[in-house]
Amino acid sequence: MSEQIKFHTVQAVVFDLGGVFLEGGPNLVKAFGPQHGLNQAAWDAISHELFISGDLWGQVERAEMSLDAFAKVLIARMAAHGIRISMDEARYFMRDPSHESGMPLRPEVVDVAARLHRCMPTALLTNNIAEWREGWRARLDLDDLFDVVIDSSEVGMRKPEPGIYALTEEKLGLAGEQLLFVDDIGLNLKAGRARGWQTLKFEDSGRVVDVLGQLATSRPPRR
Repeated sequence: MSEQIKFHTVQAVVFDLGGVFLEGGPNLVKAFGPQHGLNQAAWDAISHELFISGDLWGQVERAEMSLDAFAKVLIARMAAHGIRISMDEARYFMRDPSHESGMPLRPEVVDVAARLHRCMPTALLTNNIAEWREGWRARLDLDDLFDVVIDSSEVGMRKPEPGIYALTEEKLGLAGEQLLFVDDIGLNLKAGRARGWQTLKFEDSGRVVDVLGQLATSRPPRR
């Protein structure tokens, strides 16, 4: 809640992309198997292997594995349960962040981020993949929104790995306790808090926009 954030200590705001600026995130992953006729328990086992225990998606986000290589593994895992999916379905299991129809943009979040950028440094810290980079970047005016953009597929690290948080602090030139981090993933926020970052979990636009709007109103424009 807004009263838990010490506004006077916040010198910069760090934003996630998917699940914050773009609709989507973990719910899209959770729904993928059942949408294609696979029961939830079987899909949960596959997704745990691909996204958690096996770290295959982590390899894609660190640009250690191509999206096509990951898609082939996903196709094989689904086929083992008698479910046939196409290469395009596998490649866009989380929809296409390049297009509004895939992952709609939240204009209210864009607006409040632009307000904040006019009065303090802001950063984008995204777990992303090289194959989607051109598309999502075309949807946002990065210069109007952020001083720093850190993309996991460019730096070879991803949230919640400590190194990518340290890099964000270095690029902003600020200590962890001076940062407010907005993300929709609890593990990512927990890793930020371990470095002293204040955190704001994205659960709905209204609350986040209200908190960030209060922060923007409390600060004069940057010179």
